[in-house]
Amino acid sequence: MHSNYCLNRHQITQFLQPTKFVRCVSFSSTRYTFRMSRLLFSRFAHYLDEIANHGSIRKAAEKLNVSASAINKQLISAEEEFGVALFERMPRGMRLTSAGELLVNGYREWNKDLSRIKSEIEELKGLRRGEVKIAVSQETVPDFLPAVIARFTKDHPRIRNAIAVEDSDRVRQLVRDGGADFGLTFSPLPLPGVIVTRSADFHLIAMLPADSGIEQPDSISIGEFFKKPTIVPDTSSHLRDVVDIAAARVDIRFQPVLTTNSLSLMRSMVREGCGYGVTAIASGMVLPHEDGLHYSRIADSGLPPMVLSLIVDPRRSLSMTSIIARRYFEEYLDEIAVRAGKVAAHSLE
Repeated sequence: MHSNYCLNRHQITQFLQPTKFVRCVSFSSTRYTFRMSRLLFSRFAHYLDEIANHGSIRKAAEKLNVSASAINKQLISAEEEFGVALFERMPRGMRLTSAGELLVNGYREWNKDLSRIKSEIEELKGLRRGEVKIAVSQETVPDFLPAVIARFTKDHPRIRNAIAVEDSDRVRQLVRDGGADFGLTFSPLPLPGVIVTRSADFHLIAMLPADSGIEQPDSISIGEFFKKPTIVPDTSSHLRDVVDIAAARVDIRFQPVLTTNSLSLMRSMVREGCGYGVTAIASGMVLPHEDGLHYSRIADSGLPPMVLSLIVDPRRSLSMTSIIARRYFEEYLDEIAVRAGKVAAHSLE
């Protein structure tokens, strides 16, 4: 029978001391507590690593500028504490035993993690310039994206933002391939290989040319919208899906005067008076104001919302800089959910 037990308060205190490593093991109902000093937090772990690297106490001592006898004494002491040999003494040098490999590999992993943590702390303190790579659907560009980026850059002016504007499928692929730290997409389809950490509803609104001589409405019906020439996104945009649904609801087969994969061009053509266009606005947000354009809500409660999703690859570990940037986007999406009068459903990592 094997018995398991917990550390008592005294043992926990000993474990937490920087120069002590307490390990409890159980064999045949008997407790064994080994106090192993000079590990991880001590110079001895570094000595051990150098012996492994050079295969020689003498060469390790030369590298470390420490006497070989001092290193050898600490090695013998550690082997006595562990109760196993950490090195095989061979005619032409020293080779790690299985136990020694476990110890050295553990130290190296610990040291690697410590270096990463130090680097991330430096990033937090603003001592190092970082970069955040974000892939976004172009529907986010006119209003949502500038608002969040403005907040982030105001608080973290030394961090660079690299933003790729792509279609929804490409956004997901960039996140999966490591070309982006996280992404924003309106894709209505399942997104294999990524998870959604936040989402918010957006709604279709009409974009009209401004006419200073005519009072323009804050909302129009779908029928009124399609009475005018239309300038709409092509099928690469989820906006087009919602436009097609709107047309089907009033049984209209519309023929747009222009389709484009550039929302910027669509806005310019509407501003020039060539027709009506569309864009999306977050739930609960006021209609935007822009020179040469007038925005109206589309009066049809049956139109489905467009869901903006923040996506990440759960397999990847992001830098602290990217994690901080992502939090800004998540907080902004949470604000949208609050304005819309509902609690956002979070799919956390």
